[in-house]
Amino acid sequence: MKSNICTVVLVCLAAATFHLPTAAQDAAADPFSKIVVEMFRMHGGKTWCADALTTVPSTPAAVLAHLKASGLTDGVTGQTIAAALWHLYPCPFSPARAELRAASSKEIEGAWLFPETSQKLRFGPRSPRQSTLGLPPVKCDALGYFPGGELRHAMILGKTDCPFTQAADLDAARKNPQVSTWALHKEGRIAVTRTDVAGHVEEWDVFTVTRPLVFQEVTFAEGDLAAYIRRENGNEVGAATQFRHLQRLR
Repeated sequence: MKSNICTVVLVCLAAATFHLPTAAQDAAADPFSKIVVEMFRMHGGKTWCADALTTVPSTPAAVLAHLKASGLTDGVTGQTIAAALWHLYPCPFSPARAELRAASSKEIEGAWLFPETSQKLRFGPRSPRQSTLGLPPVKCDALGYFPGGELRHAMILGKTDCPFTQAADLDAARKNPQVSTWALHKEGRIAVTRTDVAGHVEEWDVFTVTRPLVFQEVTFAEGDLAAYIRRENGNEVGAATQFRHLQRLR
């Protein structure tokens, strides 16, 4: 299935093959800068979020370094560059920071809360998905990544108090038939399968917080998880269309 995130501009860019610049300062030259500008115009604040230290002129050099580190030095296309930009600058912030590292299976296992105070980070600030389309706002999510691949997820909407304050609060949900499973396919990458949805595709990059950080007045404590969905039906380009901040329930 083709991604519904790309537009005709990037499709046209993907038809061309580029030679990587030989020096970082040359990376700001066309066509790199053109693609960066188009990505910012089309996806900025939606699935592509630059931080305060990121500027359009400095971004091509970062992309160049990422492509070379990934061994992508030949046959680079506009789509390759766009995928690198999505990898480097997901919303709400880049995971390439000292406070985060890819999570292990043991660090992911357990019961978690995506609290109300962090729900504003679920989608990019300009994402059309910020609109609930008449639905009540999300109060909180509870997720359970249990041994053996058991996955549980409950979402609470509206003005009611969030009922999840401890891990035992997920016990009732665990009595229902299990339809979802999770597995760590590679470093930090969770793949989710579902028996109730045919052809379901869902993969998340999950990072553990190694030391506290604060973003938009949301505090990420040591041991919290930061998760970015990277693959889903209609998204094969690695764009992070949804984010979760998870706090462990005990």
